[in-house]
Amino acid sequence: MDSGFSLIRALATTLLTEIDSLGDDNTILGDGSSFDLSERVREFEVKLIRAALLKTGGNQRRAASLLGVKSTTLHNKIKSYGINAIKLAV
Repeated sequence: MDSGFSLIRALATTLLTEIDSLGDDNTILGDGSSFDLSERVREFEVKLIRAALLKTGGNQRRAASLLGVKSTTLHNKIKSYGINAIKLAV
């Protein structure tokens, strides 16, 4: 049970760090350039997946459970994002 709370704490910390790094609205959009939401979501999703894989020693089934997704969904995301799960388990 404690490991679940530890993961939630780590994920919340990551989320808060990401939010802090965004700053105010002017910083987010810079000097009039567009804000690519899908790219930001992808980056955050990769960080969450890596954190879950690190927490579970690379076990995709357990990582999927921690993230609240099906194992096949996690596997597909790992493949599409090019996340090397073997390196994370070491």
